[in-house]
Order: sequence, then C-alpha cells, then structure tokens
Amino acid sequence: MKILLSCLFSAIFFITACHKTPTSEPDNLFIGNWIEVMPVNKHITQGISLKENGQASSIGMATLKYETWQVKDGKITFTGKSIGNHQTIDFTDILDIVKITPDTLILQKYGAYQIHYTRQK
Repeated sequence: MKILLSCLFSAIFFITACHKTPTSEPDNLFIGNWIEVMPVNKHITQGISLKENGQASSIGMATLKYETWQVKDGKITFTGKSIGNHQTIDFTDILDIVKITPDTLILQKYGAYQIHYTRQK
C-alpha cells in the first residue's frame, strides 16, 4: 500500500512539474506593435505598442493612453489613462491570453469578448 501511494504521489508530482501552461510564454514574444483592424472601417487601425521595459503606448487612439503592461498567470494587464469629456481617468484592464504566436495575439474578456491583433511589421 505504501508503495502504491508513493508511486501515485510521484506520478502527480511529475505530471504537474512537467506541465507547460500557455502562460509560460516568454514576455519578449509580446514585445512589438499589435494592430486591430476595425470591422466597420477597414482602413482605420488601432492597437498597442508593447515595449521591453513593461511600458506601453497606444496606436491610433487619442483618448485611450496605454502606459504599462504585464503578463502573469495567463493574463495580460494594461494600465493607462482614458481621456475625454474634460476629465482623465486612470484604468487597469485585465484580459485573458487566448493565443500568442509571432504574428497573432488574441485576448479575451469575460469569457466572450475577443480582440484579435496582428503584429505590425
């Protein structure tokens, strides 16, 4: 019985130790300019520039100013400022990372809303 329990615990430890989650992607895979083509006006693009030092900036969005980004536990967190109607409001936005490849970034919020980005060359 002791041997069986020992083997069971060893197997569980081995499986969890070897399991690679999508969150283990290196942060440098995220670095770059990510563009979302607007469905209504295909000639208008907007997006976010993710820099090595955790800094971020907006692309094509005058009223939404991204400032920082961080990846942790399968999620990406953005902070910045929303500017409009004579006021500026700090924001933090946390999204699930659905997919990251060298040229595609898909983020999701609330299990339904998805944003599809492509890397700008």
